[in-house]
This record gives sequence, structure tokens and C-alpha cells, in this order.
Amino acid sequence: MAGANAWAALQLGALLALPVIAVLWRLAWRPRVVARSFASQGITGPPYAFLTGSFLELKRLAAAGRIGVPPLDAGSNDIMPLVLPAFHKWAADHGRTFLYWIGPTPAICSTDLQLIKQVLTDRTGLFQKDFMIPVLKFLLGNGLILINGEEWKRHQKVIRPAFNHEKLKSMSAVTKEVTEQRLKLWREQILQSGDRQAAEIDVDGAMFELSKEIICRVAFGTDHREADEVAFLLRELQKHASAAMLDPPILWYLPTRRNRQVRHVDKLLRTEIMAMMQARVAAKDDKCGYGDDLLGMVLEAWSPDGRGSDVTLTTQEVISEFKTFFGAGLETTATLLVWIMFLLSIHPQWQEKVREEVLREFGDGGEVVNTDNLSKLKLLHMVLLETLRLYPPVVYIQRTADADVMLGSIKVPQGTVISIPIGMLHRDKEVWGPDADDFNPMRFENGISRAANDPNALLSFSLGPRACIGQSSGIIEAQIIMAMILRKFTFSLSPKYVHKPKYLLSLAPKCGMPLVFRNLDA
Repeated sequence: MAGANAWAALQLGALLALPVIAVLWRLAWRPRVVARSFASQGITGPPYAFLTGSFLELKRLAAAGRIGVPPLDAGSNDIMPLVLPAFHKWAADHGRTFLYWIGPTPAICSTDLQLIKQVLTDRTGLFQKDFMIPVLKFLLGNGLILINGEEWKRHQKVIRPAFNHEKLKSMSAVTKEVTEQRLKLWREQILQSGDRQAAEIDVDGAMFELSKEIICRVAFGTDHREADEVAFLLRELQKHASAAMLDPPILWYLPTRRNRQVRHVDKLLRTEIMAMMQARVAAKDDKCGYGDDLLGMVLEAWSPDGRGSDVTLTTQEVISEFKTFFGAGLETTATLLVWIMFLLSIHPQWQEKVREEVLREFGDGGEVVNTDNLSKLKLLHMVLLETLRLYPPVVYIQRTADADVMLGSIKVPQGTVISIPIGMLHRDKEVWGPDADDFNPMRFENGISRAANDPNALLSFSLGPRACIGQSSGIIEAQIIMAMILRKFTFSLSPKYVHKPKYLLSLAPKCGMPLVFRNLDA
């Protein structure tokens, strides 16, 4: 009997030990095995620290970049030591491709363009999108940006018509109307200034408000005021997400105060979107349906009973797509506009060249700038592309290996994160030439494919099947807005500006972007 009890106790002990062994394998032994495997292939990086991975070193370098590094000269585009300090240092120490750790998860960061193209152009599903930080999923929604496989194909089929030619023409009309209202405010601001000749405007905030107004109109039509609350709540989620990126990975999944706040804000956000959906359904017109804006289009594919199909979306999927549309589209366009105006401020000769082109092609306000005639603005398009190269709204992106895979000649185990530092790739002198750090729109004179040594070197909107579905709408919106601004105003950098870009969810000026505006017709 005693022997039987001892055997039972031994079995129970073994069963209780299994979870402990599994945790130790995940947190201690496996990282050592993976690190040795990569080291044998010549891939090294910062050492793994139990539970936290490379986080403490990453946070130390980020803090040093924020506090210990002085602002750059306004003419310097060497922003990566400020924006991605850890990646910049680890690449210098360990080479173009290095290993680091997101908690116990191995991550490969590479500026080898051939490896990156293999990841981004893959059509087999080997490299999945996974943002890891849960708060980002609350912010962006489980929509086109995050989902994978067949679900992604189904969502794309429903959402893609929102970006067809007719929808882009409609968006351009909204962009023109909203921008004209903003320019009127600026003209009044200048007239009300002390000398009635110039006024300082923080275009960082102004471009966010302008982009918000446009995206609300495109998504919800003229009756869009309730969408302001959606934009406000998304901004709150963005603040939480930015802070969470500097938390130790283990905190991403625990019921911390921040995570509880995120869930509360997300609940409010979902309630607001659902209320707008229900109000539009109640106002449905037999002739016009739900309306010709994004909300109306998506409601045509809504399946309220929760049964999704190849051409329908469930309630939660519709809500996710609106969060994706707002969260990604708003920040991308606003950020791009801010940095275009910055570069044209510190390169006044290019500002004047582009203005001359706009006035030559469209006069001072006569002909309407729209999707059908934007091709006339070649210099403006070149400036826009060069801005996307030097100041991409999204500085790095990630994929996760869904199985053991050969990445070039490197054996990469399942679950490894592949980080793609777009901002660093865009400054690679082997790809872009010796002037890679310089503002030179003429490199795009013959198009994107001939601007660098590789036709796929510009990755601002990613590459391959998962490239940003809204890139055309973002570029068109930015071109229209800039053309309208340039034919009415000159602008220069305020002495108050501090050139110290920061990056959390998008590339932004740390202390705003104050520019001095003057009326051209003054």
C-alpha cells in the first residue's frame, strides 16, 4: 500500500512539474538554444535577459536618445539614431542582420533588402502579420492591417471597392472643400496677426485636424459630427498604445491600470461606431440605400446576424474595419503632410519650384485640382516620394514566421519575428547612392523603379500582396492639399522649431511643427 501511495505521489509530482518545465523551457532554455543556432549562422545581437529579452537595453537606448542626444540641425536627415536608437546601435555592432528579443520571442532585424523582399512578397502565408502588443489590436482593429490568410482575402474583397477610381474622385472633392475651409482660417489668422503679414501656425496639429475632417467626411458623409467622438477615442487609444510600446512585454498581457483603461476606451469606441451604424440603417432610403460614403458601402456588406460569408462582414468585423480606416489612414496622411511642409520650408528653392509648377498648371485658384489632372504636378509628386523616403510615417514593420523557414541562407525557427526598419533601409547608401541622407527629389525624376539600385527599394507603403490598400488615396489627398496650400501661401520654419523627431506609432515632430505663413496675394 505504501508503495502504491509513493508511486501515486511520484506521478502527481511529475504532472505538477510539467508546467514548470514548460515555462522554464520557454523562458530560459529555448532562447539559449535559438541564440546558439543563430550564432552558428553568423547572426548575433544583444544577449537574452530572462523574461525581459532585450527590453531593458532597448529602453535604456531609447531614454538616452530622448534625453542625452541634442536636437539635430534642421537640415539634417540623419534621424535614425533618434528614432530607432536600439536598431541603429545593434546594426552598427552586429551587422545588417541581427538577433534581438521581444521577451522570450526571438526577433530578426535586417537591412538586407533581398531578405526583406522575400518576406514582403511572399504569397504562401509563411510570414504573418502580428503586432504582438494587444493594445495595437484595440487601436487598429482586427481588420485588413492585422488579419491573415483567407480572412484577409475576404475582408479585402469587401473593402477594396472603397478605393476604386470613382471613390477616389469623390474623396478628392471632399479634400478640396475641407482644405479650402482650412485655408480660409489661415488667411484670417494672418490678417488678425500683429503685422497682418505673417502668422505662426503649428501644422502638426493643423494637419491632424484637416485629415480628421476629411476622413470623417469620406467615412460618414456630410452628417459626420458624431464621428468626432470616434476620432477622439481613437486618439486616446493611440496615447495608451504609444506608452505600452515602452512597457516590458510581460505587462502587455496583464490586467494593469493602462490595459483596463484601454478596454474601457475600446468599449466606448465600439458603442459609438455601433450607434452610427444603427442610425444609418434606420434612415435607409429605398433609392439610395445606406448612402455612398464608406459607412454606407460597408453596411451593404454587413451581416448583423453574425454569419459572415465571402461577401459579408460580421458586426465586429465592420467595427474593426472602421477602426483600421481611421487609425491607419488618419495618422499616415497627417504625418506625411507635416514632413512635406517641413522639407519645403528648409529647402525654399524646392518650395518655389513646386509652387511655380502648381501656378503654371492650375493658376491661382481657377482650375480644380483632382484625380484626373494630378499627373501634371510631376515636381510635387517627386517631393512627396522623397518625403516618404526620408520621413516615412511608419518607420518599421513586422512579420512573424508561421513555420520553420529559410530566409535567404538563414534558418529561422517558427514564431520568430522579422523586423523591417524602413527608415534605415531608405538611407542605405548601397541602394540609394552616396546622397542617401540628402533631400534630392530629382532621384525620382524617372519614376520610383529607377530611383535606386533596386526597383522595390521604396517601402513606405510596404510591398507585395500586403502593401497598404490606401496608398493611392493617401498620396492623392496629400497632393491636392499641398497644391492648394502652395498657390495661396509661402511658409518657412519658425525659429521655435526643435528638430528632434520621435517615433512610437508614427513619425512625428517631438515639439510640434511651427511654420510661419504668409499670404501670396498680400
